[in-house]
This record gives sequence, structure tokens and C-alpha cells, in this order.
Amino acid sequence: MTRIAIWGLGAIGSAIAEQLSRTESYEVLGFDINPVTIREALAAGVIRGAFNPAEINALPIDLLVVAVPPTEIMAVLRDLQTNNLVVDVASIKQPIMQAANHLPHFVGGHPMAGTDETGFLGRKKVRFNQASFFLVGNDADCRRIMTLLSPLDSRFETVDATEHDALIALTSDATHLIAQALVATLAVNVSGEARPFIGPGFRDTTRIAAANPELWTQILLANRVATTEALTNFMIELQRLRELLVDNNAAELLAALTAIQQIRRELA
Repeated sequence: MTRIAIWGLGAIGSAIAEQLSRTESYEVLGFDINPVTIREALAAGVIRGAFNPAEINALPIDLLVVAVPPTEIMAVLRDLQTNNLVVDVASIKQPIMQAANHLPHFVGGHPMAGTDETGFLGRKKVRFNQASFFLVGNDADCRRIMTLLSPLDSRFETVDATEHDALIALTSDATHLIAQALVATLAVNVSGEARPFIGPGFRDTTRIAAANPELWTQILLANRVATTEALTNFMIELQRLRELLVDNNAAELLAALTAIQQIRRELA
């Protein structure tokens, strides 16, 4: 029997627990700061039982998954004393790795399966299947994580923490701020009812602006240096396109949009 302990039963933690619990040879234990969430998880069959974090070092488990917000993850890891294999799920890795440098078997993890919904019910929108799941750590521990979490059917990749944070700043963190800036721009500059003018393009582009503000404040500040650089690069590119509009330069604007279209198609 493979025993997994999940510390934090929000959207990601409970989604991991639920998917692992569907595997017959797995026993999943859970803990959440909210007792109601623990009772709901037990009632829904998301976890088999609960555990006491104070007893984690003596708990006979194969893996501890820490799935709380980034600031809380760092606090948990700093105080944690265990020889168990541990993985987190935060989207920022450098400060997490620093907080866990005393743990002998820690792997920084980041499943690219988040949703704009949080909490226990948010698990229903989380999809691990074929999603990238980044791992930062030594090869042996990373291989163990890949095996233990294989029921998620994710695409596991080992990465460097610095490289991870720089790329995530561009593809996720700055993207959130850009979406939020679009919504703020609409609110500031449009008087009256704008709803009839909002189409699928605006809704798709700004969907992530509805994500939890407290969580994203933590994420953005934890990766603020790389995110600031990503935003600077974005504004340079946006200014380039703006100047083509100001100059009424149809030929260069068409060339720029065509090149961008091709890049986007290659990302699909």
C-alpha cells in the first residue's frame, strides 16, 4: 500500500488527493487548517483519513505533499523536521527551495494545472492529465516523485529553479497582471454599461483576472524580480506595436501580426 499525506486541501491539494484515491493501492491522508474541509474531504472519499502535522515525522508515509499558498508553504517547510520525501506545488521555486534546504529529501514541484477557482470545490476544475509538472531536486528523489504521482498522468519534467521562475514570470505571473490591467482599463475608461460590448476575446483573455487576489499577491511578490523584468519586456513589445498604429504603418503592422500569429500557432 502506497501512503500519501496531503497538507492543504484546497483546489490543487484535494485534486491530487482525489485522483490518487482512485488508485486501489493508494491510501491518501489529508490535513487542512479548516476542520470543515477535512470532514468534507472524508465524506466525499477524497481522502481515506486525516493526519496531525505535529506527528508527520513519525507517520509511515511514502510522500508528503505540501499544498498551501506560497507564503504558508515557506513557513511550513522552515519548521518541518522530517526524513520523509516531501514535494510542494507552488508556482515559485527559488524561495521555496531555500526554505527547504535543511530537508534531506525535498523536491520543488509545480503542476501546471491551476484554476481561477480556489478551495475544496475548486478541485473539480483542476486537470492533471498531460499537464506539465515541473520538479526541482536531485535525480533520485525526482524519479521517486514521478513514480508515486504517476496516477496523475502528468508530463513530469526536471528543471532548474532559476530558469523555472524566469519562464513562469513570463508565461503565468506577468500574464495575470496583463489580464488584470485590461480589466482595470475597462473599468476606468468606460462609462455606463460595458457588458453588451464584451465578447469572447475579452472574456478569454481576462479569465485569469478572476483568480484569488490574496493568493496572487503572494505569488507575484515571491517572484517579483523576474515578473518585473517580464513586464518590462512586454511593455517594450506593446510600445512597438503602438508606434506602428500611430504611424499608420500598415505594411509593418501586418508583418508584425503575421509573425506573432505564426509563433502562437506553433505554441498550440
